[in-house]
Amino acid sequence: MSTGSRRSVRECLYEGVPVRLTVGERIAWYRRRRGLSQRVLADLIGRTEDWLNKVENNRIQLDRLSVINVIGRELDVTLGDLLAEPSLVEWSPETGRKTVPALRDALLTYRQLIPGRSDDRELQSPDALLTRVSAVWDAYQASRFGFMTALLSGLIEDLAYVVDQYDGQEKVRCQRLLALTYQASTAVLTKLGETDLACVAAQRGYDLAEQTEGRVVLASLTRSVCHALLSTGRYNDAVGLISDAPRNLGGLTSDSSRAYVSVYGTMYLTGAMSAA
Repeated sequence: MSTGSRRSVRECLYEGVPVRLTVGERIAWYRRRRGLSQRVLADLIGRTEDWLNKVENNRIQLDRLSVINVIGRELDVTLGDLLAEPSLVEWSPETGRKTVPALRDALLTYRQLIPGRSDDRELQSPDALLTRVSAVWDAYQASRFGFMTALLSGLIEDLAYVVDQYDGQEKVRCQRLLALTYQASTAVLTKLGETDLACVAAQRGYDLAEQTEGRVVLASLTRSVCHALLSTGRYNDAVGLISDAPRNLGGLTSDSSRAYVSVYGTMYLTGAMSAA
């Protein structure tokens, strides 16, 4: 391969997936991997071969998500695959060397499914854990996604442990903190293009919020799930989720808190984006 006229394999591939290509170049890459000619793919998506050729060679800028989603469906790849959103988080002094893979392990470990498991970790107070959860959300607001990802894996494990150890209101408080932590995981994983994992995190948080009857957290998680669905082009599922929200959450009443009213409104705003 000529280095003067083409990108190197190292530039084009990360674990077999192109990560430094334009949307058009990624379409061409996946099309070839699927063994499709330009004419066949163009017919599948209802476009001309000339149009697709121009897209793949960057002579037409493809910026409509609806069109990219149709192409992705025919290539059997996700919207994130075509939008060049690799989940690789660069190592830095603040992230260390545990980022998305460590967070994936924390979300998918079997140990969280076994109540009353033995563990030698320290039993932290709800106040100390609240401080850590707040730090995670501060990192999100500052767009420090690598740092946030590094914090989340240990925080999830610590919160899952204390939920097993505490009783009464302390247990409920820790469950809500864990639900918020799952929501933070959903948000950052969606940003990083790990949408399937984001949906796992959202479901974990949603289940916890339902157990504690935390309507604010539940509404906020519903919004996060909707964002995750939007990022994968699953518009109908996103609309259906928001349409079902009143039945799951209950509507607004005269005694609804300001926090709940605010989150409820932004949840419907996200739903409106899905339906647009």
